[in-house]
Amino acid sequence: MNHAGISPLPRRVSQALHDFADEALSLDPSVYVEWERRVDRARCSFAKLIGAETSEIAFVRNTSEGLSLIAGGLEWREGDNVIGIADEYPSNVYPWWGLRRFGVETRLLDRPRSRFGVDDIGRLVDSRTRVLAVSAVDWQSGFRANLAELGSLCQERGILFCVDGIQAVGALAVDVRACGIDCMAMGGHKWLLAPEGCGALFVSKRIVERFRPPLLGWKSVTDPNRYLPYHFDLRHDAARFEPGTESHVGVRALGTAVDLLLEIGPPAIEARLFDLTGQLGEGLRRLGAEMLSPWAIDERSGIVTFRLGDTNALLGALAGAKIIARPRMGGVRLAPHFYNDDEDISFVLDVVGTHQRSL
Repeated sequence: MNHAGISPLPRRVSQALHDFADEALSLDPSVYVEWERRVDRARCSFAKLIGAETSEIAFVRNTSEGLSLIAGGLEWREGDNVIGIADEYPSNVYPWWGLRRFGVETRLLDRPRSRFGVDDIGRLVDSRTRVLAVSAVDWQSGFRANLAELGSLCQERGILFCVDGIQAVGALAVDVRACGIDCMAMGGHKWLLAPEGCGALFVSKRIVERFRPPLLGWKSVTDPNRYLPYHFDLRHDAARFEPGTESHVGVRALGTAVDLLLEIGPPAIEARLFDLTGQLGEGLRRLGAEMLSPWAIDERSGIVTFRLGDTNALLGALAGAKIIARPRMGGVRLAPHFYNDDEDISFVLDVVGTHQRSL
């Protein structure tokens, strides 16, 4: 129940890691060529997952790296500002705070009860606003931002729309084109069901050449296999953010996981999650829980956060039953995925109910 934290690996992803290790025992040129082809296929699969083009995907280690590449790749002037959200996960705050050395201000929107809308953001925008940086889904409450409305605001005001997608992609249907997203970063170890250490960065082809990557290497340029004489013609796609050799093993695992998600389909996964979280919410309410997660259908995600009695004691009871949960907002955060079933939900509710009756 902790896919908002770290997910267990699907069997086919585990097998992909074993297969990679076996291939590496007798590495020869033909094996390496196949690894490169797998990177291309994984890039294509990830693009399909979020409604992007293959040329708009770069592989990164994690969300923090992806957002830092975006923040560090733009040209800033003193007096510029970035709008973000208070209580965000630090991955989507610190890259922007790092711009203070250029005289760039980060304005964090306070939000009552975790929610915010386009009007709240609009009140912070001025003529020096360069970037809006939000999470598609809040890491604590599970609040789902209206990305399409925010994207429209950014397009109207000439603002770069940058999204932390780690709590959404793999769980919910996300279409970067329909939402007007310019950049989106996400690690693979949560809802994407991949290991830690490999994720993806989407950069729209409309704006990619506005960035000067802060990390540069032999693969940053066109025709990277022509080592000499030196040339400094940067790639014209998102892969300009990949300075060197990819983590072939990480991309292999991530690509395998994404193919599994595509096989099922993001709309089907989202519908399944809404069914499971709906069961959780209804059952917890019957037990007297206070729901901390927004519950309107257009604000929901795969995260259910609630408060019921002593949080530490309840977390102890859940852990004793081998249910993995996390403390958030003074309560308990649960985050099932599509493969969880009705019996899993009933088991969680039984443990919570038994704990309450024992007090």
